Amino acid sequence: MFQKKAKPLPEPVLKVVRHAPTASPTVTSSGIQLGENIYWNPELLPNAHIAIIGASGSGKTQTLKAIAYEASKVFSLQIFIVDFHGDQQLEGEVCYHLDMESPHGINPLTIDKDTKGGGPALQAIAVAAILKKALSMGPNQEGLVIEVLNSCYTARGIVQSDPKSWEQEPPTFAELKAEVEQRIEEGCKESQKLLLKLAATFQYGIFNRPQPPLNAPIIRFDLSALGKVPGLGAIAAESLAKQLMDSHRLHGEIEGKIPRTFLFIDEAKEMSKSLMCDRITADGRKYGLALVLASQSERHMSSDVIGNSATKIVLPVDQAEVKSIAKKFRFAEERVARLSPLQALCRFGKDAMEVDIVPYFQRLEGEK
Repeated sequence: MFQKKAKPLPEPVLKVVRHAPTASPTVTSSGIQLGENIYWNPELLPNAHIAIIGASGSGKTQTLKAIAYEASKVFSLQIFIVDFHGDQQLEGEVCYHLDMESPHGINPLTIDKDTKGGGPALQAIAVAAILKKALSMGPNQEGLVIEVLNSCYTARGIVQSDPKSWEQEPPTFAELKAEVEQRIEEGCKESQKLLLKLAATFQYGIFNRPQPPLNAPIIRFDLSALGKVPGLGAIAAESLAKQLMDSHRLHGEIEGKIPRTFLFIDEAKEMSKSLMCDRITADGRKYGLALVLASQSERHMSSDVIGNSATKIVLPVDQAEVKSIAKKFRFAEERVARLSPLQALCRFGKDAMEVDIVPYFQRLEGEK
C-alpha cells in the first residue's frame, strides 16, 4: 500500500522526453498505442491501474475512450465503464441507462459468496458504509441500516451461518423500504429519519430492479440521469465496483499481468476518495481487475489510488493545481504548466515521457 510518510518522494522528473522510443521499456511494438511510437503495455509494469488527471477541455474524455477502445481489441478482455456524464460511448458497447424509466438496475444487496470474507452480515456492513459516505449518514443511522438489512436477509432465509443460503436471490431496496416502514409503524423514530434520508434511493427505483446481464465485451452504465440527486450515482458505482471485485476474488488469482477486466470511471469526484477504488488498486491486480480512474482534480483521488497506479497520465490542468499535481505525480512544474489539450505527461512505473495522445475519434476515422 502506498504510504505518504514511508519515504520522501523522488526529485521531479526532469528528463521527460518526447517521442523517444528508447526512453522507457514500455515503448514497445505491442500494447496500446497512446501516441506516435508510444505504446502502453501492462505486462511491462507492476500493474494495469491508471490514474488520469485533466481539466475540462483537456482531452481527458477522448483519452479515456481511446484506452478503453484499444484495450478491448488488443488484449481481448472485458471493459466496464461507469459514465456519470453520458459521454463515454464506445463502438460495439452494450449500454444500460439507469434512471426512473429504465428496466435495469443495480442491486447493492448482492452477496459476496466468498466463504472466507463474505455473506449477508458482511454485505450489510459494506452497504451501510457505502450509504453512510454517499448520503452523509450519522453512526446511529448506519447502525440502523445494518440492523434492517440483516432483517431483510433473514426474511429471505439468507443467514451468515449457512453459506448455501447465500445462493438464494438477495433482497432489494424495495424490501429495505418495507422493513423501515414497518419499524415506523411500530414507533421507531430513528426509522422515520432513515426513511427521509433514503427517500431518493427508493423513489428512483434503480436499486429494486433486476440487474442486466454482465457478459458483453464492453458494458457502459450511463448514470447521467442520477446526477440530479446527490449520492445516487455514487451508490450505484460503488455497488458495481464491489460486485466486480468480489466476483474476481472468487475466480482466484491470475497468471501474468494482463487483467481479465478493466473498470473505467470518470469522474472520480462523484465517488470522491472511494473505498472500493482504494481496494481495487490495492488488491485487484492479482485477481485480474484493473481500474482506470479519471478526474479534473487530484483532490478527488486518494493517495492510495495515486500511489498504487503504476501508470499516471497528466493532461492540462487548472493552473491553480499545477504545483500540487506536479508534486504528487512527480513531474516538473513547468512541464505541467505548459501542456496543451491532448498533450500528456505519462509516467509508466519509474519512467516518464511526454505524449501527444491520439484521440478516440481519430482512431475511428482511421479505421474507416
